[in-house]
Amino acid sequence: MISILNTKDKLNEQKNSLNVTYPRTVNIIFGNYPYPDVLHNLIIHIKNNLNHDVKKYSDISGSITDWKYFLDKPEFNNFMAYLIAKYQVTHPDIFQYFYEKNSISAAWGTEIKKGNDLKYHSHPCMHGILYLTKGCDLNLPELNLKISPKPGDYYIFPSKIIHGFDKSTEENNRYNLVFNFDWSYNIEYGKKINARKNI
Repeated sequence: MISILNTKDKLNEQKNSLNVTYPRTVNIIFGNYPYPDVLHNLIIHIKNNLNHDVKKYSDISGSITDWKYFLDKPEFNNFMAYLIAKYQVTHPDIFQYFYEKNSISAAWGTEIKKGNDLKYHSHPCMHGILYLTKGCDLNLPELNLKISPKPGDYYIFPSKIIHGFDKSTEENNRYNLVFNFDWSYNIEYGKKINARKNI
């Protein structure tokens, strides 16, 4: 669920995406992945594959897997196929011909315990989060928004959106699957587009 950090401002919610101007306009894609058995399997993956050496290079004080751990996992690839099928009509600039236009550079899992925090930071590329459990809120201070996740919720943000959270006060651990993707201009795709323009 998305809510306003400063309740003096108004928020116009849409069904599967949200345009926010505060102080710039961005589009946040969101929904719920309705497969609890898959979410459970992803949690098991994370619990069994935490890499404490990677933690030193992360903004999160919790534990994480290797940055590319999920790239070759069927559960993650099926989730991406779900997103592509769902949004290629409503968000063709991102999801139509997704793998010809984009490259998934990283997909990792996180475990957040009570007392862990996430330093406020941004990514230079598109950034997605699939929440596998309930847990602490994610703050987007630039947009004046707060995300209160429930299992299966996912959010996809454009680049350079500042996000983070202070020390978690939740008793239960939070598990997430996080991924980055960006435009990787495929030469063959470019040739196809240019050929169509010349018809």
